[in-house]
Amino acid sequence: MESSRLLRKRRAPSRATLRRVKPRRGERLVELVRPGQPVGEAWPVSDLRAFDAPTEPFCEINYGPLLRDVLRARGWRYSCEPCHGVYDKDSDRSTFYIKEFEACLRGKTPLQLFGKEGASEDGYRLQTLKLPRHALWMLGRLPYRVPGTARDQCRDREDFVQLVTEYGANLPGKPGNYRIAKFPGTERILFKTNFSKAFKDKAWYPKTFILPEDKAEFLKQLRVQPRSLWIGKPRNEYGGAGISVWWASDTTLKRGLREDQKGRSIMQQYLADPFLIGGYKFHMRIHLVITNLSPLEAFVQENGQCLFATKPYRLSDQTLGKNFDPPVHVTNMGLNAVAENKDNFLKEKPVIGKGQQIRMRQLMAHLASLDPNFDKAVIWQQIVDIALETSEYIAQSISRRFKVTPDQHFEIFGMDLMLDKKMKVWMCEVNTDPGLGYPDKEVLGSPNPDYKKELTACAETLHDLLALLGLDANHEQSQGSLRHWFKVQRKSLP
Repeated sequence: MESSRLLRKRRAPSRATLRRVKPRRGERLVELVRPGQPVGEAWPVSDLRAFDAPTEPFCEINYGPLLRDVLRARGWRYSCEPCHGVYDKDSDRSTFYIKEFEACLRGKTPLQLFGKEGASEDGYRLQTLKLPRHALWMLGRLPYRVPGTARDQCRDREDFVQLVTEYGANLPGKPGNYRIAKFPGTERILFKTNFSKAFKDKAWYPKTFILPEDKAEFLKQLRVQPRSLWIGKPRNEYGGAGISVWWASDTTLKRGLREDQKGRSIMQQYLADPFLIGGYKFHMRIHLVITNLSPLEAFVQENGQCLFATKPYRLSDQTLGKNFDPPVHVTNMGLNAVAENKDNFLKEKPVIGKGQQIRMRQLMAHLASLDPNFDKAVIWQQIVDIALETSEYIAQSISRRFKVTPDQHFEIFGMDLMLDKKMKVWMCEVNTDPGLGYPDKEVLGSPNPDYKKELTACAETLHDLLALLGLDANHEQSQGSLRHWFKVQRKSLP
């Protein structure tokens, strides 16, 4: 059973017509075009050197071994020594001696920069590292400890990014000889609260209230629309953590709002009429890459995954409010692949099969099978338009706080999007550090039915990312393509 009886043609019940949103030509912000060339100049094959996190071999603190395997397959020399690091298994804690990286960037020895006392930490004598002629630092926001800072605690940090931002302009040769896989400050920029402030008036972003500052206005909204539905999300959680959905008339919701004095969160109007496949709700995970800020240089990958809830979608008091049932409404794996929901997760579902994933190309093929007149550009045009406004917000926010050297940073983001019954695309959220690693081979004690699909998607994304950067174009490549990207660039005025 598809998402709506409206999908059925009256005159030809064997076919379905998709009610779709067609933006007028003047409303389109971006033309659907492919990039004509990579964003960077190709490096000499002998200089293809990529650096992962120092303790990656011990704890998979970063991307995991898939990144290593993809890089090596493309001819890169792979290293985990941008600086020295140690891993304590008992505490599951990494320590990075980040001063070695700083000294390397600044062309000094640790002794010259920090003196005799500062060049020794935890009894370890900092080493002098030679800066290579080219370097790809696949280093972003990671959980580690830096001796003598943050009260000696292990916490999420982006020292590598901050140091490249501060000293990158003085690196030898062209700025494009050195690339780091992160812009500074993007985590805070994409907090759900900050993102909601930026896009609260956009037609593609559901009506949102930021708590606690909008509490009074939100309570008024509940009174005005008692039959509306609202989804609550913590400010900066991932994987569906802390989410619930309520009717506006739910007294438990109102009481909780009046009594709650905790941290910030958002209340967002719930998309109660999602397009369903086989009766199941889903969201689309689409990757956005920003490679420069000014002028803005960004791209959307025509790849991605559709991630499904694993119980049939229904609006019922038995699935909402105090009885909230995540596998009905939430599509994240962490809330579906749980012991009590194992049978639903592993059972065969229409179109989806076992598990909870299909690829975007499967979605497009399915939509075309419902309506021979379906045009996938209707979906992708909306996605790329949303990506443009998202990219502009990110770029402007970074530029207000940091001076970033052109051609030295890039970052990949995961956009979570939804379709409603009219084929309108809605933005749910944007995540930094989207998971691009080997998936678990087993889920809930059984073979993971999504293993091959997810592995293929992640590997293709990494290959496509490296093809887009173009740094390894002098080495013959068999995977990754510019044809898998849409260029995100505002249309020129006539």
